[in-house]
Amino acid sequence: MEQQQRAIHVEQLTSGASNRIIPVFTNIRRSIILFIQSIFLWLIFHLRRRTPSSLPKRGKFYFRRKELEEDVIRRRGLAEGIQMVIGDGDTCECATWLFYGTGRNALFCRSWLPVDRQIRGILIIIHGLNEHSGRYTDFARQLNFCNFGVYAMDWIGHGGSDGLHGYVPSLDHVVADTGSFLEKIKSDHPGIPCFLYGHSTGGSVVLKAASYPYIEELVEGVIITSPALRVTPSHPIVGVSFLPSPNILYSQAIIKCIYASRCLFK
Repeated sequence: MEQQQRAIHVEQLTSGASNRIIPVFTNIRRSIILFIQSIFLWLIFHLRRRTPSSLPKRGKFYFRRKELEEDVIRRRGLAEGIQMVIGDGDTCECATWLFYGTGRNALFCRSWLPVDRQIRGILIIIHGLNEHSGRYTDFARQLNFCNFGVYAMDWIGHGGSDGLHGYVPSLDHVVADTGSFLEKIKSDHPGIPCFLYGHSTGGSVVLKAASYPYIEELVEGVIITSPALRVTPSHPIVGVSFLPSPNILYSQAIIKCIYASRCLFK
């Protein structure tokens, strides 16, 4: 009987120690395994960032961005190559420069000012969709003869400005850029009356811009020709076809050939 009690007592001590010691070693082993796995995953993560296998996505984005930048440079070169002076140019001072709009996009701008600087007023031209400021050279020169200064700005994605060729996220961007451009012209020519001129879609931009009180205070008046005040809705099938991928821009949007223009050449 006494031997049985000793055996039971020894068995209880043995199993009790095992229940306390085994979980300790199990937890230590689990912690070591988790630590090794963490180190292994950390090494894999950093190796994948440095290996060429992770470059295709970044490379595709890089080459597409590079292609867009090359397109902007090409269009800007064409814009700068447009002749702004007719004849000897003794009666006109012409210039081109970049103006950074509200979205920090570089917008290509032009100016035609009378040489004598006897400016009666300033006309700011806002061109239409798929146009550019260079096609208004003859019009600007005629205004110079009447002692009017002329400024013009290419929309985002148009002419020599930044952005995907022909793509405008929203006309509100153009309206905001028009307001900023107007403020700059007013600061450069204080006291001289300014007029906003818009053609086609530029006419609707001018009207919306002039509806803002702070812009209305800066201009003496607005002039619009053939304004795009109403657009015929597209066929519903066309809209439905773009529902699966409304934000996809196709490579054909980047035109590498000579740029399209609504300018009439004589």
